[in-house]
Amino acid sequence: MTSKDILSEGELDALMDSFSNGAAPPDSPVSGHSCQLFDFSMREQTLLAQMPALKKLNEKQSLALVQSIRELYGISAQVEVEETRLLRLDQAISAISDPSGISLITMAPLNGVSFVVLPGDLLSFFVDKYFGGTQGGSAVNYARTSLTPMELRINEVLTNKFLSTLVDAWQEKIKLTPELKSFEITPAFLQASSPDELALLFSFVIKVGDWMSAIDWIVPYAALEPLRLKLGSSAAGVKSLQKNTDWEEHFRRELQFVDLEVTGSFMSGHVSIADVLNLKPGSIVPLKMPTDVTVSIENQMFSYGEHGVLNGNKSIKIKEIISNEADTA
Repeated sequence: MTSKDILSEGELDALMDSFSNGAAPPDSPVSGHSCQLFDFSMREQTLLAQMPALKKLNEKQSLALVQSIRELYGISAQVEVEETRLLRLDQAISAISDPSGISLITMAPLNGVSFVVLPGDLLSFFVDKYFGGTQGGSAVNYARTSLTPMELRINEVLTNKFLSTLVDAWQEKIKLTPELKSFEITPAFLQASSPDELALLFSFVIKVGDWMSAIDWIVPYAALEPLRLKLGSSAAGVKSLQKNTDWEEHFRRELQFVDLEVTGSFMSGHVSIADVLNLKPGSIVPLKMPTDVTVSIENQMFSYGEHGVLNGNKSIKIKEIISNEADTA
């Protein structure tokens, strides 16, 4: 390194001032395009904002869970609904504790498979409470990799109760029909259909004294996405309905000024092919003037009427409207 490579004190001061003022050094490349910050969480917020009814449905289910836990185990618990999260399905699966009661559920008419997850500590707590184990609202924590037969039974009962309260809470929006497909204890055995697939995480936090845990419902976003309109706000539905009504009134007004072709069939007769072959200029075809005339609008039969003269013009007095069964069905 030569003395020319060393910056002087003045050059160092100028360089430090340029950094403090946010200016780029002279030798740094300058892009011709400006950069703007992008908040990737905004996309998630937008997707969730399309289904505001989810919050009300979750709150309704949480109240039902409180009552169900009290009836099943005589426990006064609090159930709070955490904010619905939108995340990748593989992230939701990797966050499941081991062991857990993981029920793989199909929920017609929703597509795909959802997961109802009851962690091992929650199951252990309810077993202790059911048999009068630990006191003070806390469960014993110890390392394990499986669930006991009693914990599996508790998992079955709580999962069925969770699904029944879910169906009741959602019935005003969607009639759900849950069906258990399989059951796992170890999250590592679960596989996401696509690593980048989005999922909604509904977490119901159960609190008893100082103890707390949660029942999680993990649903593929693609399963609920087709039902955005049903899960949208009622105000949006009223607004949409109002718009449809306005358009209907507009078309009704405009249709009143559409011109239609009206024709009246006064008479018809029958002739043979031989008579037709003998027709020539000056030939006379005898026809009998009928009493009633068939009125057609745009080649569609509309009514029967009586022909006559009104104000010097040939006219038809409508006697009977022809009902169209296809229109009245």
